[in-house]
Amino acid sequence: MPSAQPDLSVEGSIAPLTELSPAELENAIAAIDPPEADAAAAVATWCLGIDVGTTEITAVLLQVQTGQTYPIVWQEVEAPDQPALAGLPAIVYLSAQQFKHLPEVPNALGYQALESALTAANQPDTGLLLSNFKPYLKAGTPYLSEQQHWEPVLQWSDQQPLSLQWLQQALVALLQTLKGRTLGLISTAPAMTQEAFQAAIEHITSVIIGCPTGWSDTYCFNLREAVLATGLVDRAEQIYFLEEAIAALLATLPQPAVQRPSSVASSAVTDSRSDSSLQGSTLVLSAGATTTELLLVDLPRDLAVEQSDRTFLTREGLYLRSLAYAGDAIDQDIICQILYPSAWSWGSLDLQSLDLPLPGEPDQNARDRLQQRLRNSDLGQQLLNAARQLKLALQQQDTATFKLNDQQWTVSQQDLHSRVTMPYLQQLNRELNVLLNQSGIAVQAVQQVICTGRTMALPAIAHWLKQKLPNTRVLQDDELSGMVSNRIAVGLATLPLYPQMLDAVRHQYSDYFLLHELVRLLPDESLSVGRILQLLEKQGINTNFCQRPILRLLEGRLPEGLLPSNTAAMLTLESQQNPDYQALMAQPLFSREGNQLYGFKPELRDRLQQYLTAILANTHQTLAEPLLIELGAEVRNEGYNVLPM
Repeated sequence: MPSAQPDLSVEGSIAPLTELSPAELENAIAAIDPPEADAAAAVATWCLGIDVGTTEITAVLLQVQTGQTYPIVWQEVEAPDQPALAGLPAIVYLSAQQFKHLPEVPNALGYQALESALTAANQPDTGLLLSNFKPYLKAGTPYLSEQQHWEPVLQWSDQQPLSLQWLQQALVALLQTLKGRTLGLISTAPAMTQEAFQAAIEHITSVIIGCPTGWSDTYCFNLREAVLATGLVDRAEQIYFLEEAIAALLATLPQPAVQRPSSVASSAVTDSRSDSSLQGSTLVLSAGATTTELLLVDLPRDLAVEQSDRTFLTREGLYLRSLAYAGDAIDQDIICQILYPSAWSWGSLDLQSLDLPLPGEPDQNARDRLQQRLRNSDLGQQLLNAARQLKLALQQQDTATFKLNDQQWTVSQQDLHSRVTMPYLQQLNRELNVLLNQSGIAVQAVQQVICTGRTMALPAIAHWLKQKLPNTRVLQDDELSGMVSNRIAVGLATLPLYPQMLDAVRHQYSDYFLLHELVRLLPDESLSVGRILQLLEKQGINTNFCQRPILRLLEGRLPEGLLPSNTAAMLTLESQQNPDYQALMAQPLFSREGNQLYGFKPELRDRLQQYLTAILANTHQTLAEPLLIELGAEVRNEGYNVLPM
């Protein structure tokens, strides 16, 4: 497979993706009796957990009746002797020819996308390699404007605009690989026959997707739309979202007892994904490329006993925080804080004209503009690749050497720590202090820390944790049995075993749905909050269940990304001046009169209604009704009043 950094070298670099060798695949397949797997797949209820990461996608199947999980791997059809991938690289290639059309399926995915990009590198009209695009999926919601072009348009690099719909199509293509064979890739579960795997995929009842804490309904809307476009499930209510830190915790807990109907064969594969010794106050740290997630929870002392009814955990017992800083930001800080100060031939990058981000700080607008500049040239791309390789190498050795053109740097772990990692640790320390204060858990009481994600492999993090939490044991991914790169995907798949962990209000009554209802129902005159709630109740909406998000909307807190005002640095200047965005952001959508009287300004309501209609014109989602909760065989409708006909 080709290297993504042909013009540079970093001594001591390591492979970034988890692979299964052909022998490991063969052993895994041999661990289960094929006829038994086929019989189970034919009658079982299946759920699919998908971790849509910034750098790769991992997925795991759950057989609900047995509680057994089945990690999914990918294999190149034309390279059957190559190791299978436990995670599909979230990379796509768009040819130059494709840009002459409306967004469509990309030319190549994963490593094949890298090969296509390298092949086209010397051609006059090169294509575009898309990677690390997860954060853009919360920038806005794609729609066709009256001029029949897709909005919003992203400023992908200094010179390259790119419609968000292209990234949506890229995500669809990546997820489509879970259906079996597509674009030169085939997916399978090593512990199942291919026939049993296909039967399971065709009978998925629920898809659970990871979502960083606090990310908006815009992100969930876009990912739900991508899943529906693949045909993995047919209905929007079959798609759920769970915070990634919660998923990491669920994947580490001992597997709860489940009912095993006699008609369903139990899997012969042993589930070794958990640590049965977990108890007491537990911290979860999950950090990949985009965000760092923190979760603090107090687990029962006798977890095995409490697991019997699976209600020992509730969302109310979890304390969550999210920091918009992780591996990609560290790469940028390596460039800005370590390499750039002593560089002598980077004039073409013109970094001095940018407001460079502060080390350890999210500084989102500055980081978006820096990323656009680095993507704009071969030199910038080479620096990003070198920073990633330096970071990986310094996880295993004291120093690493970076060579680019006629200049060489030798970077030590101490350099990385003092200039980049230390500011990050200071941010982590502040976030952890907030969790400790909120939960009332003492520093000395934290008994274990579950660390997952490649950013958590930095040696300085484990050192800080041992200093900060003196009585804790630090559990890394490679220290927990049976876990490779798919811990979060495993936890997502097991949500049906812990249905109380779902944010039921957000699933049934998304901000998009509630706003759509308010636009549809409210008259021109202002109404009291009580009267507005009555109108919603007449539509069958349980306003006691979702009163808080309704009040947020009335106070003017619209779903982040519905109007891409907070992501201006991601958009082209022309897209920022989109008439729909300008009109709807010019003044508050709701007017407030006296004591809690709210009403739409008629001209703004009509404009918003047209805008929502345009968004829904090309989607599988309708926002017509609240979404049922349908995890596994159980169907719940907690917040929807069923009215008599």
